[in-house]
Amino acid sequence: MSKTDLKRSLGFWDILMFGIGGIVGAGIYAIIGQAAGLSGNMLWLSFAIAAIVALLTGLSYAEFVSRFPDAGGSFEYIKQSFNERTAYFISVFMIFTGVVAPAAIAISFAEYLSRLTDIPNTIAVVSIIILMALLNILGSKFSSYYNTIATIITLIGLGVVIAFSIPDWGSVAPFDSGDAGYLDILAGSALIFFSYVGFEDLVGMAEETKDAKKVLPRGILLSGVIVLVIYVMIAISAVSTFSAEELAQKKGPLAAVISSQWSALGGTILVIVALFATSKTILSNLLGTSRLLYDVARDSKISWLKHFTTLKGFGKSTPNYAIAALAIITIGFGLIGNLKTVASISNIFIFTVFGMVNVGLIRYRLKHKTENDEPSTFRVPLNIKNVPLPTVFAILTIIVLFGFNIYNLVNGNG
Repeated sequence: MSKTDLKRSLGFWDILMFGIGGIVGAGIYAIIGQAAGLSGNMLWLSFAIAAIVALLTGLSYAEFVSRFPDAGGSFEYIKQSFNERTAYFISVFMIFTGVVAPAAIAISFAEYLSRLTDIPNTIAVVSIIILMALLNILGSKFSSYYNTIATIITLIGLGVVIAFSIPDWGSVAPFDSGDAGYLDILAGSALIFFSYVGFEDLVGMAEETKDAKKVLPRGILLSGVIVLVIYVMIAISAVSTFSAEELAQKKGPLAAVISSQWSALGGTILVIVALFATSKTILSNLLGTSRLLYDVARDSKISWLKHFTTLKGFGKSTPNYAIAALAIITIGFGLIGNLKTVASISNIFIFTVFGMVNVGLIRYRLKHKTENDEPSTFRVPLNIKNVPLPTVFAILTIIVLFGFNIYNLVNGNG
């Protein structure tokens, strides 16, 4: 099947909005309270550490996508760095990342919706996943329209939280860790890392992006930096309104922050914003993972996998069978019903995939002479003998946060 079957309809602003929209989602609305219980007043540092670790991996994604603008994303990168067998093995982790994460987000969506209606959480979880899958089947451009609108609403909502909270900045000492030690701050970072999944979904749009080799690296890195700034400001705002201990006990912590700063009406408005934020992240996760499954099926010699290369929808440009299959699996995980457990399970897959992408880049660099790359090829800076130092540091920090993620699961923090 041709590598150009997917329609190139996305520009830089589409990608930037997908990047921001894919990251700013359930994590900031749901996980922030749990993280505050670990990190105390230094919640902002936990967010910053998680963001920096994610951005280091983002550099690797940016280089790979500028070399291989393929819908398979990490699958293609690992295939180029190792071999096809390794890529197929790791693709299982990638696909689980892409279904467990939106399952956790669907649980968060249902919890927010329950504040407005009496719809059972199970029905809400199933309904939002099906709705976002159907929107995906309509096509990437329609998905982009919804994602852009929902992302703007989300950013406005977060901006309102920050604006109302700024007068209270300075009421707490941001560098006073209190009872939280540095191990607790790192444990908070490991839990928060769930908030930064999104790079994998973004590079999956490579075959639907115009001038992908230039556009996607910029979109990946700029969206990561923007989200870093937003998350740190939100973290400072949250602990300036409530103590970390109080914040950890709040159901819907950001809604509680805006209710305290504004009114109950403000809290209701933020709940509505949270519904947009969580739904669009489900949309982005399913979109990116369906492109991964499409690419794996396209490259595979397994006959039954070929069903996932079927392209239909408006313009016959979406892998509808892949989207439907992933939606069904996502529903299964969503019915577990425990946000913290599902989020931490998701982190295991995320850390594994991110770690392999970084190892893959180093291996690719050692196997290939890249000094004579095309001028348009993005390269991770700071290299020694063609080994990118930021990528080495990314691997080390991912190992550390992976260990703390296990610690969170064992100790009931996640």
